[in-house]
Amino acid sequence: MPSISPTIKMVISKTTPLTIGLFAIMLTQLIDSIFIGILGIDALTAHGVTLPFQVALVGIQVGIGVGATAIMSQAIGANRRNSARATATISLVFGALFISVVCVILWALKDSIFRAFIPSETSPYQYQILLNLFHCYWPIWLFSAISIAGLYLVSCIFRANGDTQTTGMTFVIASILNLMLDPVLMFTFELGITGAAMASSIGFSCGFIYMLIKAIRQHWLFPIKQIKNAAKHLTALLTMIVPTTLNQMLPSFSALIATLLIAQMGTDVLAFWSIFSRIESFILVFTLALTMSIPPMISRFLGANKLDDISHLLKATAKLLLILHLGIAILLAATADILIPMVNNETQMKAWLEIALWIMPLSYGPLGLCILTVSALNALLEPRSALKLVFLRLLVLYIPAIWLGSSTGSVAYTLVAAMAANILAGIFAWYRLKAHLNAPRQLHSRVHSTIIKSYS
Repeated sequence: MPSISPTIKMVISKTTPLTIGLFAIMLTQLIDSIFIGILGIDALTAHGVTLPFQVALVGIQVGIGVGATAIMSQAIGANRRNSARATATISLVFGALFISVVCVILWALKDSIFRAFIPSETSPYQYQILLNLFHCYWPIWLFSAISIAGLYLVSCIFRANGDTQTTGMTFVIASILNLMLDPVLMFTFELGITGAAMASSIGFSCGFIYMLIKAIRQHWLFPIKQIKNAAKHLTALLTMIVPTTLNQMLPSFSALIATLLIAQMGTDVLAFWSIFSRIESFILVFTLALTMSIPPMISRFLGANKLDDISHLLKATAKLLLILHLGIAILLAATADILIPMVNNETQMKAWLEIALWIMPLSYGPLGLCILTVSALNALLEPRSALKLVFLRLLVLYIPAIWLGSSTGSVAYTLVAAMAANILAGIFAWYRLKAHLNAPRQLHSRVHSTIIKSYS
C-alpha cells in the first residue's frame, strides 16, 4: 500500500477542520431556508430580497480577507512579525468598518431596495404586509451580515498564522448555536423571520468575539496607536484587495448571468438549476476549504524564499484534488439512484439530476485546479493574474458555454457545455500556474524582496 507523503498529510490536516467548518455553515444556511419556508411565502419573499446582497457582501469580505491573508502570511514567512500584526489589525478594522458603512447605506436605502424587488402588480394589502415584514427583518439581517464578516476577517488572522483548527471549530460551534436558537426565536418567541436573523447574529457574533479575544492573547494584533506607518500598510493592503475583491465579485456576476440564461428555458429548468447549484456547493466544499488553507502556506514559503516548497505543495495538492474528485464522481454516479429521491421525486427533475450527477462531477477536478490556481496566484502576490484567470474561466468559457447549451433548449447539452468549460478552464489554469512556477528564480526573488521592503 503506497504511503501518503508528508506534504499531503499537512494539506489534509490543515484543510479538514476548515472543510468541517464550512460544511457546518452551509448546512446551517440550508436549514435556515427550510425554517423560513415553514413561515410561508411572505417570509420567503422577504428573505429572497437579501440573497443578492448576501452574495455581494460575502464577495467583499472574502476579497479583503484573501488580500490580507496573503500579506500577513508572506510577512510571517519572512519573520517580520510586526508587519504581520500591523496588517492583521488594519485589515480587521478596515474590513469591519467598510462593510458596516455599506450595511448602513443599505439600511438607509431600504425602501428603494424593497420597491426594486417587489413587483408593481402586487396588491396594496399584500405590499404593506411585505413592507412591514421587510422593515423588521432588514436591519437585523444587515447586522448578521456584519457579524459574519467580522468572524471571517478574524479567521484570516488565524489561518495566516497556520491555525486552521480554531477556525474550523469556531465555525462549527457558531453554526450549532445558530441552529439551536433558530426554532426558539422563530417559533417559541414568535419572532418569525426576524428571529432567524437574530440567531445568525448571536451565533456568529459569539464566534467573532471568541476568536478576537484569542487573537489578542496570542499577540497577533497591535493596538492601532502603536502601528508605525499605518498609511503605508493600508495602501499596500488596498493595492492587494482591489483585484482580489473583483476576483470574488466576478463569480457572483457570472452566476446572475447564467441564471438569467437558464431562466429562458422555463421555470422548471430554473428550479432544477437552483437545486443542483446547492448540491454543487456541497460537492466543492473541500475545494473551497483548500482555498482557505493552501494560500497562507504558499505566502509563508514565499516570505521565506522557499520557492521549491511552493511548487511541491501545489503539485501535491493538485494530485489530491484530481484523485478526490474522481472518487467523488464515481461515488455519486454509483449512488445517484439512492440520492436523487432524497432531493426531489418529480419525474423530470429526477431525470435532470441523474444526468447532472453523471456528467458534472467529472469536471470538478479540473475546476478545482482552476480555483486552486487563482488562490495560489493571489498568495504569490499576483492578484491581477488571478483576476485575468477568473475572467477567462467565467466570461470567456463558462457563460458562453451556458449560452450555447441553453440556446438548444436541452438541459443535457447545457450540462455538457458547462462540463467542457470547467475542464478547459482547469487545463489552461494548470499550464498557466506551471509557467509561473517555472519562471526564472530571479523573478520570484525580485517579487519577494520588493514586497518585503514595502513592509519595512
